[in-house]
Amino acid sequence: MVITSESMPASELPPLPKALTQRSFVGWLSLFGPGAIVASVTIGTGELIFSTRGGVLFGYNILFLFLTISLLKWALVFGTSKHLLLTGVHPFRRMLDLPGPRGWMALMFLLIILVAQPVWVSFHSSVLGNYFALLTGTTESLNGAAQFLWALLMIGGVLCLSLFGGYNVMEKVQIGVVAGLMLAAVASMLMYDPNYLEMLKGFFTPLFRDYPEWIEQKEQFKEIADKNKWVELTTYVGVIGGAGFDYMAYTTWLRDKRWGYAGSAPPSAELIEEIANDPQHAARKWLKAPVIDCAVSFSLIIIFSAVFVTSGVEMLGPKEAIPDSRDMLGQQAEILTNVHPWLYPLYVAGAVLTMFGTLYGTFEIGVAIVMEIMRSFNAKWANARRPKIERNVLVWQAGFAVVVVLMMFQVVYGAGIEEGDKAKAVIFLILRPVNLFTGVISCAVFCWVNLWIESRHVPNKLRSQPWIRVAYALAGCVFAVLGAMGAWSNHDPEAGFLESRWFAIGGLIGVVLVSIILVDKFRRWIENKVA
Repeated sequence: MVITSESMPASELPPLPKALTQRSFVGWLSLFGPGAIVASVTIGTGELIFSTRGGVLFGYNILFLFLTISLLKWALVFGTSKHLLLTGVHPFRRMLDLPGPRGWMALMFLLIILVAQPVWVSFHSSVLGNYFALLTGTTESLNGAAQFLWALLMIGGVLCLSLFGGYNVMEKVQIGVVAGLMLAAVASMLMYDPNYLEMLKGFFTPLFRDYPEWIEQKEQFKEIADKNKWVELTTYVGVIGGAGFDYMAYTTWLRDKRWGYAGSAPPSAELIEEIANDPQHAARKWLKAPVIDCAVSFSLIIIFSAVFVTSGVEMLGPKEAIPDSRDMLGQQAEILTNVHPWLYPLYVAGAVLTMFGTLYGTFEIGVAIVMEIMRSFNAKWANARRPKIERNVLVWQAGFAVVVVLMMFQVVYGAGIEEGDKAKAVIFLILRPVNLFTGVISCAVFCWVNLWIESRHVPNKLRSQPWIRVAYALAGCVFAVLGAMGAWSNHDPEAGFLESRWFAIGGLIGVVLVSIILVDKFRRWIENKVA
């Protein structure tokens, strides 16, 4: 059952679990819940593909970016969670009070999620389709476009699971197989005996070399060589550790866990004041839950990143190979088969289940975000209509994703067998501007919103420590600068509009203007809905 603001009295605070009152590592692991979903969503493409790719292109120094971004995103997710746990109010609800027409930013994010999330679905399904084509020997079928038919099959399968249930067993199997994949990959890395000093230095060296010479020299990697390295780096910023919408969905999932006041109606002003004046209040102790949950989640992400960066540096780089649109998941198996060939089935099972879980999680994140935005405008109506809204959002995401996949199919199939491999770069071409919105720029906005919420809606005694607020501001600036650099650098004057910097910049300006213009009508429409 999902807890809603009508299903629990405002003054009722769930009892603290022992994990929050006793210092026990095993107890802390028992709190690992919503963070596991975030980790599973990002490990699919973030660690299996882009960590390996980053290791090939930039060496161990890419670990500095992964560690820094993970720390900044940890601050972001803690800030969004803290407010909900203490006040029962989701950040999307607070966004209605931002300067400007009431609710314009919430509507902006609704419009973005309705477009961006289906694109992510199309990307994840295409990655999985690419691997199925490799496993079934159909890579060259239909001029190389067969992977998109596999992608359509994946979308249909995940949609059925989302609509009719049945994911729980698969999720448990996935956790087991991915845990096995993790242990085997770490063991493989240890047996390979990489340069640990260089790896350690990579975590603390903020220098990113240019692409290796062989990337510039080989025609098959021209699409990579032609891109500014900051376009590549900002792609990693968006996918490593999750996107901004993942953390807003994480905050929503805290309602299910009934952590703090997340599963209740907002506490009264008197109760908030009581919490503010009592440093030992039980509500404050609940803040340790997301700290521990996210610490475990991001630690796993960093470990996975280090393992697959190593595979890129030590295994694929010397062979002048790289995960790209032609082969996204197949080459990484070497990190296990170096130990023993019989570990290959483990990699196949782990990669397929991880990507399938990523695809499923992407659907669920879209549902959670849309529901929370609807709830912020009209909670009673949204909660009453929840099953229908969720079903409509699932169908919308699947339908839009099918359109995108069919478009990519047409591009690759129409290019012919000789140009088919080059045409597959359309997968990354479509992803990059969307990734800038959801994975980089949205993180900047959410960080600044956290800072604004603390200054406007939180009593002085409940506000975060100054260094945490500085972290919000710093993280917002870092994400904004990286997003701007990525958008400006993603420019090829001789290519189509999708590769123009004005596509991303103009798209962002356009969605802001549309939100400001339409929000009054949208707000009146949804506020007049009756449960």
